[in-house]
Amino acid sequence: MAKKKKHKSRWRYYYWLMVMIIFIALIFLVRFVLNSSKIYVDKSTSINPYYIEWDLEKDGSLRINEPYFLDTHCTFIEKDLDKLKVDSSIYVPLVLEAKFGGTLQDIERPYLIWKHANNDTIHVLKNNILLNFKLNSKN
Repeated sequence: MAKKKKHKSRWRYYYWLMVMIIFIALIFLVRFVLNSSKIYVDKSTSINPYYIEWDLEKDGSLRINEPYFLDTHCTFIEKDLDKLKVDSSIYVPLVLEAKFGGTLQDIERPYLIWKHANNDTIHVLKNNILLNFKLNSKN
């Protein structure tokens, strides 16, 4: 009689082990599908105004709205730097001590971002100062 109970418990152990393995595999599969289905913003895509408060993704892209992502290697258009010098929280990290060469990655969050369709200029509003970035085309 003891052998029958032991055999039943092994069967339950293997059943629940397989259920857990399938569950974990589904989690990894969904994560892979979500990461591989990113649509990057290009010149023809418009971005409605978004107030960005979250950090960048691991690959350096900025999540705008699922599945739309923005490549943050956009170069800063240096225009009216006198207005920019008024706010040192923007001027110093973006122009003087740029870690990424004066790109969108150098701006600290939060900020407001938008882009018009069929235009390669990304507009960023931080501390009531308008910053423009040129969207780099991927070759």
